[in-house]
Amino acid sequence: MGTAQRQVGWFSDVPANGFQNRPRRQQNNESVGLGESEPEVVIETTPEHRNLVAGDPECIGWTRTPDDPGVEARRAHLKAHNGIPGLELVQPTDVERAVELFYRDGFVAVADALSEETLADIQAATARVMDEILDVDADGSIGGGAGGLPHRYSFGATSGSRHRLHEPAWAALVELPATTPILSAIFGSDAYIVGGGGGDVALPGAIEYQGLHADRIWSEPFDPIGSMTTPQMPVPVVTINFPMVDLTWENGPIRQIPGSQRWTKPIPSLSDEPDWMKLSTVCPAPAGTAIFRDNRAWHGGTPNLSDHIRAMPNIEYYAPWFRSEGVHRCMPYDVWSDLSDHGKRICRYVVVGPDETVVGAGFTHPRESERNAFIEAQLAELGPPASTDWWLRR
Repeated sequence: MGTAQRQVGWFSDVPANGFQNRPRRQQNNESVGLGESEPEVVIETTPEHRNLVAGDPECIGWTRTPDDPGVEARRAHLKAHNGIPGLELVQPTDVERAVELFYRDGFVAVADALSEETLADIQAATARVMDEILDVDADGSIGGGAGGLPHRYSFGATSGSRHRLHEPAWAALVELPATTPILSAIFGSDAYIVGGGGGDVALPGAIEYQGLHADRIWSEPFDPIGSMTTPQMPVPVVTINFPMVDLTWENGPIRQIPGSQRWTKPIPSLSDEPDWMKLSTVCPAPAGTAIFRDNRAWHGGTPNLSDHIRAMPNIEYYAPWFRSEGVHRCMPYDVWSDLSDHGKRICRYVVVGPDETVVGAGFTHPRESERNAFIEAQLAELGPPASTDWWLRR
């Protein structure tokens, strides 16, 4: 059943935060986000964000309905205050200004980054993936992504391969006339590489804020004299998000904290977060905008109180000098073969060989146990050496 034929979101039977007694954490300050999850609960979230399981304390006891008093108050507050004051959207041709804003703030929004055809293709692909997710999680109660909240998903984490670059529509985003010059200028070179691609989505009725976090999909560098951390380095990883609908005050625009890519202080929990940070959202911004993000910058999801899905696929890029185990071989050889010479070069670390299989590609499920079961069965069918190589090279 497609999304047009089913109820999507606003399921009143799904409690705020997913369950009544969600465990609390005091800080979201782990540098790599690999903290232990609470043993008494299983929370579906990505490994990099196990520390974000506290949920949104403000909406405890709310009912997931538009007319809940707490939801109504939150909606009125967002309508009056949501959005970064004076948010500047730049055009793809204004590379110098885009880079200036990116270095200053840790993000920049570039309008008109996708052609009509490319936007339509990726909109269709994200809609199809959402149908696959909702086929097994019809009421949005499993959820997932950073923090494991209901009504909120990660496109990458729900894929058996942990990425979406096996999808031609996602692969088409890795090199664009609007983004390639800006990426080259940010990194000071066109020798950057693609590390993967996924993104996130919020269903209508995602009433919770997602805790602030940084996408540090790496361990801090070993420095025995303690003189260097990643906030002191040039940008190591850039993620570009592409909203599939216009971002507005009410449909869950991403929030970004300007300048936080250089901060070393702990990230506050939602209960300690100042209101201005919750309202520091990238909106309004039209569908097809490219939101360039320094992965070190603090950011988070916001409530989607609208009546439509807010989806933002993404592509991850690594600086020429930077590597981590966050890079996954997740692109089929035939998809890679259709790229330009530049596209092939920057995707050389994510492509599999011509006779290899992208393990997990094509299987979508929000539960990790289901994804793992699919992978185990697929590896058993492939047998060695393919199964052995996968564990060594994934």
